[in-house]
Amino acid sequence: MAKEPDNITLMHLREIRVILDDHSKQLEALPRIEKHLADLSKLLRYSMGQNEETAFRQSQQESRIDELFRQLEKLFTDKQPT
Repeated sequence: MAKEPDNITLMHLREIRVILDDHSKQLEALPRIEKHLADLSKLLRYSMGQNEETAFRQSQQESRIDELFRQLEKLFTDKQPT
């Protein structure tokens, strides 16, 4: 009976060691996960920037097209026979 508490203690310590080993593995993976998140963050920022730049260029082109149509309309109205 004197050996039972030692065995129970050792059993609990082994369980704790297994849990700590698992936690250590998870912590080792943390820098890799952080790098992946940083890469995703950069990619999203780049994509969003590209989207805004594309929208800005498109609005400039639409403005230019509107200006050209106004000039064409002016030319046609000035040349219409009276």
